[in-house]
Amino acid sequence: MIKNSRSIRARSLTLRTLRKGFSLVELLAVMTIIAVLLSLASVGINQIGKGQGVTAGLAMGEGLLAQARSLAVNNNTRARLIIHSDLNDNDPTERERYRRMMMVVFKEIDEDGNEEEEWSRAGSPTFLPKSVYFSPEMSRADMRAGGVLPTEQHQLTSDASDTRQCYYYEFNGQGVISTPGAGFVISSGARPTGAEEPILGGSKDVGGFVVLKNGGTTLIRDINRLDLGGSQ
Repeated sequence: MIKNSRSIRARSLTLRTLRKGFSLVELLAVMTIIAVLLSLASVGINQIGKGQGVTAGLAMGEGLLAQARSLAVNNNTRARLIIHSDLNDNDPTERERYRRMMMVVFKEIDEDGNEEEEWSRAGSPTFLPKSVYFSPEMSRADMRAGGVLPTEQHQLTSDASDTRQCYYYEFNGQGVISTPGAGFVISSGARPTGAEEPILGGSKDVGGFVVLKNGGTTLIRDINRLDLGGSQ
């Protein structure tokens, strides 16, 4: 009986010794695994954020195009979605505007039914999400045939001197776009001072749609292959 008791106590001591804790090597291994998992999670979160920025920017573009078309049809006049394109990083305001500031403008009609000379602004400017930029290089005038989007000087505020070069998409009084098949492509990335285009982080940072003749849009599923398909 005494022998069995001693044997039980010995086994208990052995088990307590084995359960005393992890070795330094084991702790380092666990910490390394945790660090790797955290890094992967961080990359995943960053990519989700970028994707959401592009998605939100495309929704903004579609909304402003719809506003411009509606304004043109309701007033039987011309209306445009304009996008700031004057590169001037010496001015913080202009740097913030560059390829991110969007606005709808239209031609008012006088009493005789003629267009006014100046373009009128419809509401306040809209900015693409942070670190998301309009890409005129990929937003061709005709996504299948190529071509460059038209540009023109536009007054952006009530200050007449605040006139800048802008890309534009124009609708006539019947709601027909002047550049059917034109693309609207945006990208997320970092834009160094003085650089015209942002540095992309990857293909997932780019998104766009084609503007149909009637003002509808079709999602571009592959910018390079132009495999079109989406909402009409």
